[in-house]
Amino acid sequence: MTLIPNSDLLTRLKLADISEAVKELYDHYFEGIVAQICVNGGNREDGGDVFQEAVLVLIEKVQNGQFRGESSIKTFLSAIARNIWLNELRTRGRRKKREVIYMNTEEKQETPVETGALSKNGDGDLMEIFNQIGDTCKKILTGFYYEDKSMKELLAQFNYQNEQVLRNKKSGCMKKLKELLTSNTTLLNHLKSIHFYE
Repeated sequence: MTLIPNSDLLTRLKLADISEAVKELYDHYFEGIVAQICVNGGNREDGGDVFQEAVLVLIEKVQNGQFRGESSIKTFLSAIARNIWLNELRTRGRRKKREVIYMNTEEKQETPVETGALSKNGDGDLMEIFNQIGDTCKKILTGFYYEDKSMKELLAQFNYQNEQVLRNKKSGCMKKLKELLTSNTTLLNHLKSIHFYE
């Protein structure tokens, strides 16, 4: 496949219509990034998700002038993809850790949640805060973080235009939940002490 000049593609990524430029990014670099992720413990679906996120980062940095072609687009996308994938692996590790803690806690007769320790001093408990983010956000976050569903599985469950729209919604839900948690210092400190909030 013919190598596309950095300068030409970067110029077209700044236009109002970037669809053709994005298509070229997929045509030239998609398989390479997918292979990179597969070699590092992922699968093709993971690779596709990571590539999509990497392309969005590239577009943003090109359009705000943070990337002007100092390195090749291939090198830049590869570096972004590596960082995204390492972060995803860390997230998955924390998710598994939370599940182990949850399963171990569930076996006990009493837990801090069951005894109302999270609601002392009238500050409200975790479920009360979780309920404030709305039914859709609850289902998305529960599906992704607890049920370990992929974005494709969640997309089939919810009526969103595409995975990126769903990702944006998930990010908004997490932001709202974190804002609610961080505004409740007593609950936040208690969650940190029992490793529920990482």
